[in-house]
Amino acid sequence: MSRYKRKAARWQQQDKEEQRMNKTEFIKVRCTLEEKQRIKSKAESAGRKFSDYCREILLNGEVIAVPKMTDNEREAIAILQQTGKFYGQVSNLIKVKDERWVLITKNLSLCAKEAFKRFYDSHFRVNDEVYKVLNLTRNDRKM
Repeated sequence: MSRYKRKAARWQQQDKEEQRMNKTEFIKVRCTLEEKQRIKSKAESAGRKFSDYCREILLNGEVIAVPKMTDNEREAIAILQQTGKFYGQVSNLIKVKDERWVLITKNLSLCAKEAFKRFYDSHFRVNDEVYKVLNLTRNDRKM
């Protein structure tokens, strides 16, 4: 009998969590077309879906907006992603005891440093060498 008094099984706990997260109820609020458009634009600027934005405002009274990424931030992230891929290859060189990994790691760290400069300073321009080393194509744009 004692085995029936234990905690619920993991799958039973997951079902309860899914029931809590399932959004089946509606709240209707009357507003003008202009007010609805204003709410939608605020939701878009906060980077949220309309219903998520409204729910967050009703529950917490505020929405923390995540600003959209700028072009220079996207460029920096692309460089960092590519350096991350190459670090995986460096680990393979270390495993086979190839000494080239030291030089490659130094180059990758310099590329990452350039990317961080680009991320924080929109006027900083990444060298063409970085793109050549990482096998990336530069998307030139006017600054």
